[in-house]
Amino acid sequence: MPDRRVRMTGALLVAAVLVVAGVSPALATTDVYAGGGTDDASASAPVAAVSAPTAAPQRTGSTLRERIVASRNSDPGSVTLTFAYRVPESVSGLRVGVPLLSVPGVTVENTDGFERTAATRLLWDTETERPTFSLRLAVGDELGSGVRGVERGDWALVSQPSTRVQVRTDEQPVRTTSFGVAADEPGYASSHLAYLGPHDRRNVTVADERATFVLGAANADTARATDFLRTANEHFDFGVRHDRITVFVLPVSDEGTANVDAATVDTAFWVGESGLSLTDTGAVFAHEYVHTRLSTVGTGDATWLTEASAEYYGHLFALNDGVGDYESFRAELRANEYAPERQSATLTDPETWRGTTAHYDKGAHVLAALDAEIRRRTDGERTLRDVFAGRTESFTDYRAFREAVIEVAGDESLGPWLDRYVTTDALPPLPENPRYYVADPDLDPDGDGTPSGREVDNGRHPFVAGAGSDDVVATETESTATAGSETGTENERETGTTRTVTEGSGSGFGAGASAVALTLVAALGALRRRRG
Repeated sequence: MPDRRVRMTGALLVAAVLVVAGVSPALATTDVYAGGGTDDASASAPVAAVSAPTAAPQRTGSTLRERIVASRNSDPGSVTLTFAYRVPESVSGLRVGVPLLSVPGVTVENTDGFERTAATRLLWDTETERPTFSLRLAVGDELGSGVRGVERGDWALVSQPSTRVQVRTDEQPVRTTSFGVAADEPGYASSHLAYLGPHDRRNVTVADERATFVLGAANADTARATDFLRTANEHFDFGVRHDRITVFVLPVSDEGTANVDAATVDTAFWVGESGLSLTDTGAVFAHEYVHTRLSTVGTGDATWLTEASAEYYGHLFALNDGVGDYESFRAELRANEYAPERQSATLTDPETWRGTTAHYDKGAHVLAALDAEIRRRTDGERTLRDVFAGRTESFTDYRAFREAVIEVAGDESLGPWLDRYVTTDALPPLPENPRYYVADPDLDPDGDGTPSGREVDNGRHPFVAGAGSDDVVATETESTATAGSETGTENERETGTTRTVTEGSGSGFGAGASAVALTLVAALGALRRRRG
């Protein structure tokens, strides 16, 4: 195709569009999210371009299409991803970077119209109208460091890798990216995840949001999970609503779930079949649902907020939907030790909790106490949910979160209170009064026919049917704990060692952040995983 030759006159520099991973690309002037989707849908975002000072003004309108298709191989242990591009006439040069190629176990298998010019980069020959290349990814039967997906028996799960696309053009094109499963094999792809293997699909609509259950587990019962989604969408609002979410239900037994766990990617998450049952307030389903709402909540020294918020609200929302019982709820929420090692942890210092579950456990415990403090100090007018609701960006550091808490509570003294438990290893008392765990006063989690709000007003327990005033702390006169105080709230005493309080700082909940960690490389750290 002679018109495909590189045009040197008026050529414009090129800017990379990062599809998924949230890594700043070289030569990029902006990072633009371009999502995946279902087998036949795509999301688009403009490809940013930067012109030389003497270049002519850019035009827009052409489309650069990227299609990624996943397929299993005849021999077990690997999955193939094929990348296909439709290059518009306005583009005279195309370079694709695939960071995943830097990881052992990932190889380039076939190319048509592309030449590999560097370890992670392929260059279009400018002649092939629909250039393609394929990658072979090694996968195992569990997720872990160096594993990019999982394969067991007749099914596999893999995620869409990130790509960096650079173009030379005199027109600013629109880039579309779609992720799907090969047409000749069973499977389903959505929100950067692809399930490869036999499955059923079940669509339900809850509060104008479509939930698609991809059931690799035969005859899986989605009734209880659907009920939870309905309650959550109608009563547990963070100001975030999606057109759709996808739940991949993997065909793994309770014993086999430990090495697969569960994880959320954007608006999709996976669980094992037992994850649909919601038998206790620590249900993985509720935890991952919160992730689809809040995404990456904090970065830098506020990184702990992402798992802490999902852990706290997962328990809280499940309890308010009638899951489990109140005593078990408080027992699971109370942080006594941080598996797998018993050690103290300072939330703003990840080195103190790395390799443990402290960011889940202590983080959720601290947020439960903070929620009660906000309710207490605002006479129930505000809650911790007001700190998170409607945000479009993650908290870049602890200081930003601290300021948001103070603003919501309207009380500067809450800052030192929070510092004590976030910037030291001290642990606040866990609130005992059940009124502080009511997520919506109109719900009736104990099923006694009386909404929670009315039960609290009448001095009755909102989560235990038939419990009278003796089972509820109806009024409170105790002072709240502050830094340096030896008395805790409720009937418990705080734990931990008093240290000098310093405010955290660092670099760093929003649409952009929701795209992190989709390659399943080093899945233990990259994906927001719920521990088993």
